[in-house]
Amino acid sequence: MKILLFISLLFAEVYQAQLFIINDKDGFTNVRQKADQNSKIIGKIMEGQAFAIDSFVEDEENKSKNWTAVQLPTNVDKNLTFIRFEGEEKTGYIHKSRLVELETLPKFEINEVNPNQVTHYYKDFEIEIETQVFRKSDHQITRSEKGHYIIDGKRAYPYYGGESPEIKSIKIKSKNQIFEIPKIAFKNLMMTNARNTTVYKGNNEELYIVFNAGDGADFYQIIFCIKSNQLISRTITSTIP
Repeated sequence: MKILLFISLLFAEVYQAQLFIINDKDGFTNVRQKADQNSKIIGKIMEGQAFAIDSFVEDEENKSKNWTAVQLPTNVDKNLTFIRFEGEEKTGYIHKSRLVELETLPKFEINEVNPNQVTHYYKDFEIEIETQVFRKSDHQITRSEKGHYIIDGKRAYPYYGGESPEIKSIKIKSKNQIFEIPKIAFKNLMMTNARNTTVYKGNNEELYIVFNAGDGADFYQIIFCIKSNQLISRTITSTIP
């Protein structure tokens, strides 16, 4: 288990992607098929949705000075109280004037309470993140026809059949208020580690909690957006093709 966690942390350091959000008075930004404002609109990026630059296209194909190639998850689920962005990603283009890199936002300080628990803090905010070992004996585990693991009726992301670190709880404290992200928001998201998290404060008082999870073969990122003690969105984006 210690070796697995070490490998996970190592690859997270190497492959961590540039994550972005948008700044648009309309509350969304159109994603176009080509680097041209007259090109076909193939999707939208909403406020609170994190996304990554498509580095291969950006370096090899996109020669525009005003547009950036981005990856956005294509599976959008609005059936819950928060919007889920996940699944297979496609490449499109947005104008660079709409980009805000998470790394440019105020970053919370981090304090390690123990190997499975950290606290992020910034002014009046405090974020407690705790992970635990997933015990397969406590769950019903099956395999789908495509070979994916199904845990308690929902697909795991990712899972190899053994014990794996998972999120136990995420608590946001601000002044006299405490908000806990509902467990359904991180159920079956495996190979996560509390120490490998970062928290940013957005320009509109929203918070972005980033998990660098997985390993070298299945490294991925989870980004939660919280505003006014409400989970706005959860984005899962891979950074290795």
